Amino acid sequence: MPGITRAAMAALSLTMATGSVALDSHQSPYLGQVPPGDTPKLFAPGMVNTGAVELNSVFSPDGKEFFFTRMIDGPDEQQGYPGKGRLILFHTTFSYGGWNPPKSLRLYPGSPHTWAADMSLSPDGQRLYFMGPYEPETGGEGNLNIWVSEKGEDGAWQPASPLPAPINTDAQEVYSSVIADGSLYFTTYANGDGDASRDGLHRAQAKVGGGFEAPVPVQIPGGNSVGDTFVAPDESYLIFSSERAGGIGGGDLYISYRAADGSWGAPINMGPEVNTERLDYCPVVSRDGKYFFFSRRTSEPANGGWRKVVAGDVYWMSADIIERLRP
Repeated sequence: MPGITRAAMAALSLTMATGSVALDSHQSPYLGQVPPGDTPKLFAPGMVNTGAVELNSVFSPDGKEFFFTRMIDGPDEQQGYPGKGRLILFHTTFSYGGWNPPKSLRLYPGSPHTWAADMSLSPDGQRLYFMGPYEPETGGEGNLNIWVSEKGEDGAWQPASPLPAPINTDAQEVYSSVIADGSLYFTTYANGDGDASRDGLHRAQAKVGGGFEAPVPVQIPGGNSVGDTFVAPDESYLIFSSERAGGIGGGDLYISYRAADGSWGAPINMGPEVNTERLDYCPVVSRDGKYFFFSRRTSEPANGGWRKVVAGDVYWMSADIIERLRP
């Protein structure tokens, strides 16, 4: 085969043997995708975005693992959306010069239950946090809680366990974001029990030696309509999804910058570069600060929520927008 180098032949042989997608090393951090500019583009069509409903996007600190969520169509008696399928964590790794096909992660101990979404990673990449409704005592579904899986010495993710109180409560705890010191941001919904003070974004300080202090509410101007929150590792800004008045679509992404006194500034709509008439949600900024990832979801009717979802995709764009919007 004239023109094919020995190295290329080796890469081709390895790809055929392992089933991975061979990529140049400089491409590997982002599944071999051409970096985007200021216009959002679909991330990894055919591998992440497949025509199913996909959401979430988290890379490990070393760039060799990628996590996302996919809704698998069809009824499932163990899941929360009868007739619409189930949300499942998917995971792909970079090895032997290529990205391996994504595989589902089943992390509930001793159970085939799979409903899980909205993952985040600890700064060292050794703990995977995610949201799920699994109820260990009954084997069925209960409140949404935050779970954590530890990475084993062999690199495999171990059976997960729910975070203990005071993180998980009798309310719904969802969508975690871990900052540089290991502290945890997450959102609580109080199940309509009348105590609206429990709703909204919370922060739990990481303890030396493990665990968390009691979570405290995070005050964002404009009310507690704050969901799917990503917090910068240094807590200099946060991005969240909200259906607050004045938005562009069914739910927009907003950014709030932290002031010198520690308070959070008035949320800024991220504008038509990001937001559409669809639901724009699940924001994440890559660990190197270069790229902004988020998800879009379409339901019919628009207010149909997850039970009426018809489309969902993961997008990415340059993270320069974060500085352009800074007051």
